[in-house]
Amino acid sequence: MSTLFLLGLTTVLITSLLTNQISLEPVVVAQYITVVITAIFLFYFTGLFYFSKLSSKERKSLVAFLLICVASTLFWAGFEQAGSSLNLFGQDFTNRLIGNFEIPPAWFQSTNSIFIIVLSPFFASIWINLSKQLIYPNYGFKCAAGLVIMASGFIVMFFAAQLAGSGMKVAPGWLISTYFLHTVGELCLSPVALTAVSQLSPRRFAGQMMGVFTLTYSIGSLVAGLIAGNFNPQNIEEMPNLFLQISLYSIVAGTLIGIFALKTKHWESP
Repeated sequence: MSTLFLLGLTTVLITSLLTNQISLEPVVVAQYITVVITAIFLFYFTGLFYFSKLSSKERKSLVAFLLICVASTLFWAGFEQAGSSLNLFGQDFTNRLIGNFEIPPAWFQSTNSIFIIVLSPFFASIWINLSKQLIYPNYGFKCAAGLVIMASGFIVMFFAAQLAGSGMKVAPGWLISTYFLHTVGELCLSPVALTAVSQLSPRRFAGQMMGVFTLTYSIGSLVAGLIAGNFNPQNIEEMPNLFLQISLYSIVAGTLIGIFALKTKHWESP
């Protein structure tokens, strides 16, 4: 009966949308969905922390993991500008001509994949060499570093947007440099955060925690869309300020997470 009810309700909603009987504002919908998903995330963590009979060690590990989730959410909110504001910048304000050939704007995003292939072995060797020197950056610190490095990419875009504001199209190197820094940040944060899920989650909730962690991607992507909604190619004067705000907020957040990570370092040990 409940299945039939949901099916009927879904049919009515879809029909109403298609016939324009109900009109939805995309920004408002995105805002509500962001609030709902964030509430689900916090509700789960609160319930797990207080009502799951965790040991003191498990609770401390959970707090350390929550810090990583915050870093992940903020990181993807900035990183996912690639498909929106950065793509529009590449389309409208970047000189894409090589002779008679015009580079499609979407091609710039493929630099992320190229950089990952090239840089992954290098980053793997970095962590190994650091461990040989008895230097063990904890999960939280690595994620904080990734967030700050990603933010530095928007500092590059701040200067690029200022040049674009003067009426000239900028060289592709600005966007490529930004994608390079974003990729470096991704390599610092993404694999580390996924490892932290298995290492810091209470063993009996490890599967659930992996599912809950993916909500950070959802929240970050939704926030990225809301931020990109402020990007107006017709108003180039506001663009440098938008990129600067993203970078400053991310740097401040990354710095705070890094400071807290010094405290949670001992909570991450097995």
